[in-house]
Amino acid sequence: MKKIVEYVFLTLGASIVAMLLETMLAPNGLVDGGVTALSIMANALWGIPIYVVFLGLNIPILIFTAKEVGKTFVIRTLYANIITTVGLVLFKSIPPITKSEVLIVLYGGVILGVGIGIVVKFGGAIDGTEMLSIWFNQHYRFQIASFLLVVNAFIFTIAAVVYTLEQAMLSLAVFYIVTKIMINYVLDGLNHGKSVMIISEKPDEVGDSIISHLNISITFLYGEGGFFKGKKVIYCITNRFLFSKLKSVVLAADPSAIMEASYVCETSGIDRSLILPKANPSK
Repeated sequence: MKKIVEYVFLTLGASIVAMLLETMLAPNGLVDGGVTALSIMANALWGIPIYVVFLGLNIPILIFTAKEVGKTFVIRTLYANIITTVGLVLFKSIPPITKSEVLIVLYGGVILGVGIGIVVKFGGAIDGTEMLSIWFNQHYRFQIASFLLVVNAFIFTIAAVVYTLEQAMLSLAVFYIVTKIMINYVLDGLNHGKSVMIISEKPDEVGDSIISHLNISITFLYGEGGFFKGKKVIYCITNRFLFSKLKSVVLAADPSAIMEASYVCETSGIDRSLILPKANPSK
């Protein structure tokens, strides 16, 4: 059942990508980087169907990088590419949803990023340039981000020649929304929180106060200070709305307490299972 659900999401993500390419980006001369950008430009220059170049470039790259990316990734990427290809064929007859450049950049970037993010989240990929970046990283220690930057800089330069400089600039905006905002948003999840480390001379009192006032699960870590040996450190996870109240509770129990808070991308299973028996406020 879990695999079925995962492949349903792969199908959904790949279908979203195909729809956006055929109904928003390609008809308006905009691209989003990588193999899909080359496919759209080949269609504009020579009338080659987008799916032909898309599969023609992605499949060899996938075969070439199969050893580095692993069997599961290869299978799921191949499946996502096939679904995208089917979608490109089916959505080709649909007229453009909009010709507004603002709507294309904003909504196109957001929705396309969601589609690609869903595919990546469930173990696949849409674009072959990411696979190549992994291969170069494994063999030549070339940083993935640097590789993608160089490749896409070259692609957007070509886009400026094939279309116009203005369209290339708009495409770059779409690319930024897709890669830097929406994909990360989908991968990191919606359940963001804060992890908090508290160093106090009164760890038991502070811990009891946190539990009794906020009902937050805590655990004790054992650290060693430069001046004081064997110091207890309190660790807990909360959300951004409760953090200010947590800070007030901690400082009320120990005004000299030191707190360090860090954002965590995704949290799950925050319950009272981390509470130590000795920190029970009823005792």
